[in-house]
Amino acid sequence: MRNVVLFALENAFISTISGPLEIFSSTGLMWNYLAGEPLDLQFQVTVASLHGEPIKTRTGLIVQPDTSIFDIEDADLILVTSCGEDIEAALTHYQSALPWLRQQHSNGAILGSICSGLSLIAATGLLDGKSATTHWGMVDIFRKRFPAIDIKADQLFVDEGDIITSGGGFAGNDLALYLVQMFCGKEQSKQCANALLLDTNRKSQNQFSGILHHRMHQDDRVQEIQSWLDLHYQDEINLDKLAEKYSMSPRNFKRRFKLASGATPLAYLQKLRIEVAKKLLESSDVQINNIAETVGYLDDSHFRKIFKRYTALTPSDYRNKNS
Repeated sequence: MRNVVLFALENAFISTISGPLEIFSSTGLMWNYLAGEPLDLQFQVTVASLHGEPIKTRTGLIVQPDTSIFDIEDADLILVTSCGEDIEAALTHYQSALPWLRQQHSNGAILGSICSGLSLIAATGLLDGKSATTHWGMVDIFRKRFPAIDIKADQLFVDEGDIITSGGGFAGNDLALYLVQMFCGKEQSKQCANALLLDTNRKSQNQFSGILHHRMHQDDRVQEIQSWLDLHYQDEINLDKLAEKYSMSPRNFKRRFKLASGATPLAYLQKLRIEVAKKLLESSDVQINNIAETVGYLDDSHFRKIFKRYTALTPSDYRNKNS
């Protein structure tokens, strides 16, 4: 049996505690019960706070943990919950937990975070030079605070082997199911998801954030370029000429744009066009080839390929699901 610790932080979204708790605690039990099979508990789950104190969640609900993190002797997996938007306050409050996290990692525990819980793992230095993710709305904050980490804004979770991070809110459920699969196999994960009526097909934060997270930065010149693209996305755009228009070399343009927004100019333009296409698919009966042309793609097959890359669905499937 694997030992899972949910490190519950003050001001957490309750879902980042309760979701993984239900998933790990149900693995091998709920599906087996419904299918008339022998119960086979896979995880022992402990909810811990810094010193065993009650945790006040974001909604005001009080959670009474089982123990203090410092009383944990053996953990296979430690998941750090969200802690709200003020990560500096969280880091100040939880400074004493950082050596504990480093030690647990050194002892062989896999570390994971949900949403802004990334702040604690990032502060240990264990992710320097590696990739991670968090809620799409906090990407710019984390990129500035932890420049040594490559923050992947689009991904629902990022697996670095011994450290696995996820997006915000209910992305903790996706992370928990992924971890069930890692420890117990794909069939167990699927059974758990089916028993709890959870969707297992989410892979990206794109469908929730659109392109908003690419605009959450302080580079005025890049903001100006993005505003121009917002107005001209349907045109045939030469990015080298666009760089010249804003008095930059193509190389500097690409570097500065990606540094500010987290996406290359081409990727941003593609996402912008796909966002407009999604709205047309949701709200109209316009033929897909006409939508492709409306958003700047003369080649219908190329549009379909790009659309599926960013949504994991064909335009037709997207329309059927969202109209």
